[in-house]
Amino acid sequence: MRALVGEAAKRFWARSQEAGEETRVLHPMLRKPARLLARIEWRSPRYFGVKSVGLLFAATAITGMIVGNHTNTVLSAVTAASGLAIDQVTITGQSETSEVDVLNALSIGEYPSLFTFDVDAARARVEALPWVAQATLKKLYPGMLEVAVVERLPYALWQRGKTVSLIDPQGTVITDGVGERYRNLPLVVGASANTRVDEFLDLIVDHPDLIPRIRAGVLVSERRWNVVLAEAVEILLPEQDPKAALDRVVEIDDSSQLLSRDIAAVDMRLPDHMVVRLTEKAQLARQVVIKEREKLAKKMGTDT
Repeated sequence: MRALVGEAAKRFWARSQEAGEETRVLHPMLRKPARLLARIEWRSPRYFGVKSVGLLFAATAITGMIVGNHTNTVLSAVTAASGLAIDQVTITGQSETSEVDVLNALSIGEYPSLFTFDVDAARARVEALPWVAQATLKKLYPGMLEVAVVERLPYALWQRGKTVSLIDPQGTVITDGVGERYRNLPLVVGASANTRVDEFLDLIVDHPDLIPRIRAGVLVSERRWNVVLAEAVEILLPEQDPKAALDRVVEIDDSSQLLSRDIAAVDMRLPDHMVVRLTEKAQLARQVVIKEREKLAKKMGTDT
């Protein structure tokens, strides 16, 4: 019997070697769990294939949504359909800015969801409108958006070249379309004059009788001011202490009506000196007078 068992073992070992297999024996502690696992009937869950295909399509859709940058659009559509759609927008504080321009700047989008609406980006777009100085946006759930606008204050007119713009107290250009109702605002001319309006106004504020006659303040080379009157008379002020120079011109005008005469300019740029330049018409008339005086002098000399 032992011989037969030995022969069987040898044959089994020989077949294993021929098949290239290595016989492995489980440890005694693992044999019982292995038998239990062998008895389990492994079955796939019901509709496992259908669910797997569904999950695959869902994963593909989510991946495409992220890669195609459509996440916000999908969220907007879902949340809007869930009752968070923007169905009312209130706009207050605007007078020069149209509601249509504000609504366009809000860019609410195809799926107006209050949940996904970017308040900061919308505020920046509204404040980029010409008349808008500040905008405040509030979300009122479930579906209201409030927009409060503070508009710029028309302060002066600024001319550079042929372009005349309406500006606010900070010198910011509001619009190049200046209406008739703003024609009487102070006019400043020249580079950087828009940010120095107060400087020009400080020069003329103490002369209320002169102000109605002033057409513009011209900033020359960003250093000094010329005051242009409606009579086409130009007062050239010095860089240093221009206010004292203008006070002097007004004082002389009060006593002799200097600025009402046929002159083109009053030059106050030289310290303690005033140079008056006549108009071309006045210069021609003066030349005629001088010639007549010379003729008269010659005649009187001949007679003597």
